[in-house]
Amino acid sequence: MANYTTGMSSISGIISGLDIDSILTQMAQARSGPITNLQAQKAGEQLLLAQYQSLTGALTVLGSYADTLTEANTFAARSLANSDTSAVAAFASDGAALGTYELIITQLAAAHKIASTTVADAEAAMELSGDILVNGEAVTVASSDSLTDIRDAINAAGAGVTASIVTISETDHRLTITSNATGAENAIDLVDANSSDLLESLGLVGSATSIKTAITDGAASDYITDKATAVGEVLELGTSPSGTVQINGTDVAINLADDSLEDIAARITSTVANVTATVESEEIDGATYYRLEIVGSGGTPTFTDDNNVLVTLGVLKKDPANVLDQAQDAQFTIDGYSMARASNSVDDAIEGLSLELLAEDSENTITLTVSSDPDATVATVNNFITQYNSVVDLINQAQQYDSDTDTGGIFLGEMSVMLLEDGLRGAATNPVSTLGLDLQLLSQVGITTDDSDHLVLDATEFTDALASNPEAVKRLFGLHTDTTNQYVEYFSSTTATRDSGADGYVIEITQAATQASATSATLASGITQDENLTFYGGEFSAQLQNGMSLQEAVDHLNWTFNVYDASLTASVDGDTIVVEHNLYGSNYDIEISSTLDDGSGGTDLGGATAGVVETYTGQDVAGTINEEDATGLGRYLTGNNGNVNTAGLVLKITATETGSYGTVKVSKGMGSRLEDYISLVTDDDDGLISIATEGVSEDIEAIDEEIERLQEGLQRYIAGLQQDFLQMEQALARAQTLGDWMAVQIQTLTAMQASQNS
Repeated sequence: MANYTTGMSSISGIISGLDIDSILTQMAQARSGPITNLQAQKAGEQLLLAQYQSLTGALTVLGSYADTLTEANTFAARSLANSDTSAVAAFASDGAALGTYELIITQLAAAHKIASTTVADAEAAMELSGDILVNGEAVTVASSDSLTDIRDAINAAGAGVTASIVTISETDHRLTITSNATGAENAIDLVDANSSDLLESLGLVGSATSIKTAITDGAASDYITDKATAVGEVLELGTSPSGTVQINGTDVAINLADDSLEDIAARITSTVANVTATVESEEIDGATYYRLEIVGSGGTPTFTDDNNVLVTLGVLKKDPANVLDQAQDAQFTIDGYSMARASNSVDDAIEGLSLELLAEDSENTITLTVSSDPDATVATVNNFITQYNSVVDLINQAQQYDSDTDTGGIFLGEMSVMLLEDGLRGAATNPVSTLGLDLQLLSQVGITTDDSDHLVLDATEFTDALASNPEAVKRLFGLHTDTTNQYVEYFSSTTATRDSGADGYVIEITQAATQASATSATLASGITQDENLTFYGGEFSAQLQNGMSLQEAVDHLNWTFNVYDASLTASVDGDTIVVEHNLYGSNYDIEISSTLDDGSGGTDLGGATAGVVETYTGQDVAGTINEEDATGLGRYLTGNNGNVNTAGLVLKITATETGSYGTVKVSKGMGSRLEDYISLVTDDDDGLISIATEGVSEDIEAIDEEIERLQEGLQRYIAGLQQDFLQMEQALARAQTLGDWMAVQIQTLTAMQASQNS
């Protein structure tokens, strides 16, 4: 007997003889028609959802192709002809300077490589100890270290070199040190920063010394990062050398474990007649470095070292003793102009051209010809057109109507898709009238549409247009801007920024951006009291000393700002000191406190009372763009979100006065328009297609909820019927039992009556 699954136990009509389960199943099926209809409706909605998701994916890909068309280099593809690929490998990037270039390579760049003398056993203790400097990095050697240990210590120092051991025979091992970079500027610098002549003992450097860095009438030391701390500590030496050196024959005792550059300079100046030593500073890659400069009044002094003290300082040097390869630059000529580079990889000689020099030959003239490569541009445009047409096909096929079967495609009647179709067509084919100049239509460069709304490319016509006016072709596809005032510069925009049209967007400035600025009291006599200025609550401070001129005070302040990487600049303005923040706007302030009260003869920078911080603030630019609200941040004015035309448009305003500052024109070509439109319709929050997709998803959820509600109702209905049938069976069973009892009773009575009669 067939059973209908109801969640309750099966019921059989034992008493009634009815097939109750079959009856319940038929009744459930009769009442499940609405559920079946909803399930069919859900299947249709799921197909529609899948189609919307496919459309979104296709649009995203199209947007990326459209973005490619906005890039200037797309229309500046290059090809390169190289007459000798064995001598130079060359690559021309998009936008490389067109032309023919003649290259002669006279010398390849090489890395410096030096070697030690013979060591019989690379694993035996060398009995050498002390510190050495390899390209300024300290390496400590113990007497128990072997040649292998020394190699490993050098490699671990991170000095930009590679140390290796070459085994010539069982009893002949050599330590080689090779610079990791080519070029003369990357020559290996080895310093015996010890009293045992360790490097000299290894045969890596010679015994003779000479001035390392000559200056006018003197010599300079190597640069180090601190002038007031002991040199040995700054160089991170384990054991610093000390000794009595001679300058112009005069003894000068120097102990690098205790003496700073300032100590050494003062001692030399006070000890050696007609010789002046000073500590000079220099900014190198944004950091401050110091060196000792020793100058004689009658010419360069003579120097005699002791225990490598002057060698460690870098006043004197020991040249490498066994050079295997000299450090040298690549030398070459391009069109007769002599050039040198530290590397054989050259990317800054010809705009957009990368060279890898492979072979030197002064007699070999290599010809490099950079030409336009329109085929690459055509291929890029074709890729875009192919994807555009595939989106059109996806939409068209899903909107078709079959009159024979009276059925329509899944997108038939979908308003969002019809709007999308119109938007895509307009973005692709509308004129570029703002800054398109003579070329405003795709048809002018060989791109037309057919009866199916497909884009069709005439490659020959497009190539001709590209050759005759590449800039106009770029404007036809990409984003281009133009401002009419020198104090207004276009910075960026978003997909929400609309094309301005030929009139442009009018710019009104109601507040110019300023830098935070602090001006001192009038200081006609310079600094007349010791004063300590503290900045930003104690991040750093500068001590101004009595007797300083204003320029000396400003120099000291700027030195302090550089040391602490503060974006501040001090300058002299008449009889005042002015401290300005380097950046504009309210986000960049200056906080100063002083050890002197205002009016007490100091700078009056900081609060009115000693120790009180005063904050000096700048202001942001303010104004409107196209009479729409804009927000200023420093010198940057940004159209507010929600603006009809200028949302997301960012302009840099360098004006110092309020007023009208002309217009900015924003021209969006076909690629830019399509990219914007696709971004708009696929936006997760309020995009046309995203909303439609979300609507279908919500419909599916609603159908699921209704199906669940109907199924629960049906279950309750069947459960009720089950209960009714169960009660019927129970009633029939009771009736049957009563009938059986009554039959027995009747039978008994009948028998008794028959017995009495007889």
